[in-house]
Amino acid sequence: MKVAMAALVASWSRLSLSSRILAGLGAGVLTGLFFGEAAAALQPLADIYIRLMQMPVLPYLVTSLVIALGQLEMAEAKRLAWRGGALLLLVWLTACLVIVALPLSFPDYQSASFYSDALIQPATPFSLTDLYFPRNFFDSLARNVVPAVVLFSCLMGIGLIGFRDREALLAPLRVWNAAIVRITLFVIDLTPIGVFAIGAVAAGTLQPETAGKLEVYFIAFTAGSLLLAFWILPLLVTAVTPFHYREVSGIARDALLTAFIANSAFIVLPLLIERSKQLLARHQLLDKETNSATEVLIPIMFNFPNAGKLLTLLFVPFAAWLSGTPLGAVDYGQLFTVGIPSYFAKAQVALPFLLDVFGLPHDLFQLYLPTTIITGKFDSLVTAVNLIVVALLGAAASGDFLVFERARLLRAVVAIVGGTLLLTLAIRLLLVALVDTSYTLDQAVRHMHKSELASDTVVHRELPPAAEQTESTLSAWERITRRGSLRIGFDPDNLPMSFFNAGGELVGFDVELAQQLAQALQLRAEFVPVRWPEVPRLLADGIIDVMPGVWYRPYWFSTVRLSNPYFIGTVGLAVRDERRQEFTSMAALRERRGLKIGVPLDASQIRTAMERYFGGSDTEFVVVEFWQPFFEGRHPEVDAFLMPAENASGWSLLHPRYTVVVPQPDPVHIPSAFGMARDAGELVDMINEWVIFADSAGLIEERHRYWVKGEGMTETAPRWSILRNVLGWGD
Repeated sequence: MKVAMAALVASWSRLSLSSRILAGLGAGVLTGLFFGEAAAALQPLADIYIRLMQMPVLPYLVTSLVIALGQLEMAEAKRLAWRGGALLLLVWLTACLVIVALPLSFPDYQSASFYSDALIQPATPFSLTDLYFPRNFFDSLARNVVPAVVLFSCLMGIGLIGFRDREALLAPLRVWNAAIVRITLFVIDLTPIGVFAIGAVAAGTLQPETAGKLEVYFIAFTAGSLLLAFWILPLLVTAVTPFHYREVSGIARDALLTAFIANSAFIVLPLLIERSKQLLARHQLLDKETNSATEVLIPIMFNFPNAGKLLTLLFVPFAAWLSGTPLGAVDYGQLFTVGIPSYFAKAQVALPFLLDVFGLPHDLFQLYLPTTIITGKFDSLVTAVNLIVVALLGAAASGDFLVFERARLLRAVVAIVGGTLLLTLAIRLLLVALVDTSYTLDQAVRHMHKSELASDTVVHRELPPAAEQTESTLSAWERITRRGSLRIGFDPDNLPMSFFNAGGELVGFDVELAQQLAQALQLRAEFVPVRWPEVPRLLADGIIDVMPGVWYRPYWFSTVRLSNPYFIGTVGLAVRDERRQEFTSMAALRERRGLKIGVPLDASQIRTAMERYFGGSDTEFVVVEFWQPFFEGRHPEVDAFLMPAENASGWSLLHPRYTVVVPQPDPVHIPSAFGMARDAGELVDMINEWVIFADSAGLIEERHRYWVKGEGMTETAPRWSILRNVLGWGD
């Protein structure tokens, strides 16, 4: 046994790191498939690995930038600033072109979601001042505000230029960096373990439909990497230098292959420098200036965001596409303005920050981590090509052999743009053929939830008769107890508060709370269908005893007695997906002209929202009996419908072309209560007492999460696993 174990350890140690990582990933995937959802127990191990991986990044970033800039002489720094800066901008521009083009290849995909508290939370304000110019560097360091950290570090390095005693600082910083590199290498050695945990959790818990969507990112990223490495970046060099395409793309094949296999461009930096010098020498262009440019630019530029690193920004538009809220044209400007400086650190630090900036679910970052096993190799490949291109262009600028010919430049531009567009079209055709993006959430909503009504509950399809004359002298509570049931009004199309599912069962937030109320009063529940304008009369005539979901608005005060509020809703605007950006700002709404806004039949109920959102603007309010016709497209003249955000989110699931927007700042809130007849007497006190009990016991919040936030949208079967589905264990 010991001999076999020793042989196994020896065999493992002889494997390359890439092989061990792949082995760890494979073992993790098999573990996840075997144990299924139980593999989630490895999540803490995955989190520890991720934190260890992120921990040394910013300290190394600060010191490496200080060292790289601080060791230069002033003349070198000036030349580097002008030439290196121009080259950086050129590379960033080409990378941004690819990142903007590739999302066009994503297939059309409709998505929707239940109500989320994120709808009413103001977006994180975007401020270049706060991002780049902090009052407290250490605060920015603690909060991972990477652009501010980068700017301070660069200024610190520039400040050291010209100091005679700068080595007194730079020498210990180099030791510091060496120590951080040791830590990093230690963490890298743990990568097979970390990847094992990440792979196991992903394979054990990831739903098949989500895993299928990842192939969109894989295919787009791989194609974009190959486009940059073997088409766009080499053409940048051949357009303005005497080098040929085959020379540029083939001069460092061994280095590129090594970087790809080892998943690291750092280890081939010396080889990249040597191969660049060989190409210069072949054309008799290697001299002191070009030699110096090559030796300085490659190691310095390695510390700056390059095309390989920036290509992982593609995950942000992919995450937005997967969430059903694709980025707009304006969003890409913000993505590059914030994202490029953030990539002075690793993507593991930058991407969570960027997901927060764009209000995308932070959990999507967990999807990104397993992809790096493959995408990281292409990232390293593009990075190596990027460094060669920068070195050759920098040498050409230093050696004064740049060639600017209109015909060559035009051919290069046409080739780059044309190649990008053709590749984008080819990827789109491939993804449309491979990826199933059909929308099924509407069917899931129609089949959602098993009814939890008591067995003796009665659900009427028509109005029952009014109270008999002999009962008219009785109080509401006496009439209810004599009948032995609590009659509860419901709106059959009030998703997610009250509606009939595909099984014909009455379900919803208000329905379930009313059922709980009847049980607490030791009564049988009777549900009666109503139309909202008739609610006061039905309550007064004793046809219904209570009506859940009545908004606290003056419209009801003279005809309906309201209980204590049990739920606080929010007014929002239901709009078509492509127009959601037009309605996010309250100030912008007041400046719009010619808007037509749909409002419910009783507009007075939401007049507060109408006044706050639109003020004295030129807005026409179109009264519609109910919001269903708007979602069904029967009111094309209406730009948006003013309604509770909770209901709008539910209806958007059935009609995913629509979404809900809550204009910011200061959303309008609507308390909901149980409505009763004005003379309900002691029934009011009983219901108020139950509301206090249900709220303090967490019953209302639990049902709110289940119905309004959609945590119970589907009864998901346990994740398929070999242990349960093949071996039959653990059922």
